Amino acid sequence: MTDDQDEVQKPGTVSGRSYSRTRPRGFAAWKPRADSALLIEMVQEVIAEHVEFGAMTKRQIFYRLVGKHGYPKTEASYDRLLELLARAQRARLVPMSAIRDDGPVALYNSGGYEGPAQWWESLRSQAEHYQHDPCDGQPVTVELWVESAGMTQMVGRIAEDFGVNVFSSGGFESLTAKYQAACRIAYADRPTQVLSVGDHDPSGLSMLDAAAEDVVAFVAELGGEPPAFARLAVTPAQVRRYRLETAPQKERDKRGAHMATTVQAEALAPEELAQVVRAGLEKALDKRALARARRRTESERAEIMQAIDRLGIGEL
Repeated sequence: MTDDQDEVQKPGTVSGRSYSRTRPRGFAAWKPRADSALLIEMVQEVIAEHVEFGAMTKRQIFYRLVGKHGYPKTEASYDRLLELLARAQRARLVPMSAIRDDGPVALYNSGGYEGPAQWWESLRSQAEHYQHDPCDGQPVTVELWVESAGMTQMVGRIAEDFGVNVFSSGGFESLTAKYQAACRIAYADRPTQVLSVGDHDPSGLSMLDAAAEDVVAFVAELGGEPPAFARLAVTPAQVRRYRLETAPQKERDKRGAHMATTVQAEALAPEELAQVVRAGLEKALDKRALARARRRTESERAEIMQAIDRLGIGEL
């Protein structure tokens, strides 16, 4: 086996690793004990009382339970609630749509324009950046899952030219995020190919395996075609090829079999990362369809600009 060849993966998981024990995946029947059933009833009541405000965070539900139902205000009680909510959602006792996850959210006001001239100028700018859908004619929908949220922008700049969406899979520890991904994939009009970029360590690989198993299970429940998965980075072959910096596995990380060395995705130089991602996208996509879409971009953009020029838009 050469350094340019990755090890053959074992069946069952994306990474090829095996695990001695896993949590339920997808929707799973569950008959809670009496005390858990009572807590779920209180959760359902809290959600029903605030349904007009949309989905609630788990922390909001926790404080409503504390304030109205006398639920213990301790970290242990909060951890128990989180575990119970996940089981209840999988058992369809609590709707997936009723709970949203904490995370960075930005809501921007669209603002306005200084006057009609600025609006016409913005219209010309949009025309100058017109792009025909790069995915037009593709037999598959490709998604890029990047473990590190900080790397999504860099990877996104490469993926943009291919019309491929990038998602931070680090957030896929959330059950809601995995279910949303499953809905997106199940209702797509084409089969989905997921390409993954993440750390070569037990944490990163087990996170990917768990997300993949959950998403596949949910997609099947929703009647969709399960996605295919492929690991773009970091792979053992890349560790050797690029002579990446390694570190021993953390002693407290017991997920799966022991790994002699681990590697962070950030160890790949930007140009190496770009090369790996670009090559992966070119392999996954139909090159001829992509070339046709790019040619249409040029001709359609020229057509639009000619119309803009005839109207004098942006030059008023």
